[in-house]
Amino acid sequence: MQTSVCFAQEVSFGLRAGMTRSSLAKNFAEFADKESISGLTGGVYLKAKFLGFFIMPEAVYNQRGFEIATIGSGTIHYVDVPILAGKQVLKFFRVNAGPNFQFAFSKDLSELNGYKNNTNFNDFVVGLQAGAGIDIWKISIDLRYDMSISNTTEINMIAPQNLQLPDVKYSSRSSMWQLILGYRLIQTP
Repeated sequence: MQTSVCFAQEVSFGLRAGMTRSSLAKNFAEFADKESISGLTGGVYLKAKFLGFFIMPEAVYNQRGFEIATIGSGTIHYVDVPILAGKQVLKFFRVNAGPNFQFAFSKDLSELNGYKNNTNFNDFVVGLQAGAGIDIWKISIDLRYDMSISNTTEINMIAPQNLQLPDVKYSSRSSMWQLILGYRLIQTP
């Protein structure tokens, strides 16, 4: 009986930090003036290469949120655990995609202009991430798109009666762009 074990050709560990642009109000048709918000991202990654392919789990902090004119804005703080698989193309370029497990640990809502807020933010959300990156020396630069598969929020805001505004009720999934700069700390041949 013959047994073969496949070992990673290269394993690396490093840090990541960058900017995000996200929206929780993606399907919010009642109000035209909705905006994405900018946030921060940062954390650690582990990357294992196998024959030109790789697996890259990460643990990162991310901010996601919304801003709706005349109502207010909100930010949710997450620890994300994306598990990306990808392919090295040429020596320095790569593409990757995979599931992203999002764990909310803090939620901030701004002034809601008199609205009574009964909004529910889900503490655990499953998403997908896809993107591309380049690796030069110890530096990596990634551009990724992240979208939720499960609902991020159940928005339920009751308008003040004296303002004659509509109530706001909808559920939404988040979407987010990330621009990430990485630095490799350790690499094994």
